[in-house]
Amino acid sequence: MLILVGYIIAKLFGLINTLEWADLIPLITLVFLIGVFYQKVATFIDVMYKRTDYLKNNLDKINSKLIDHNKRLYKLEK
Repeated sequence: MLILVGYIIAKLFGLINTLEWADLIPLITLVFLIGVFYQKVATFIDVMYKRTDYLKNNLDKINSKLIDHNKRLYKLEK
């Protein structure tokens, strides 16, 4: 950690000169991390879409089963 702090201070005062592409490494890393995050979010949204679509498609089946159970309960109560 001490080496990193020393490097940052020397870089700020111009004692260490590096190539331009080396100065862009933090920016390139940030863009890469944003891309990874986007992929994770897109995958999560796709999974949630599939799950909700499955539930939406099977809602009629669930509704008919509930109606059947209600009819049975009504007959038992008589």
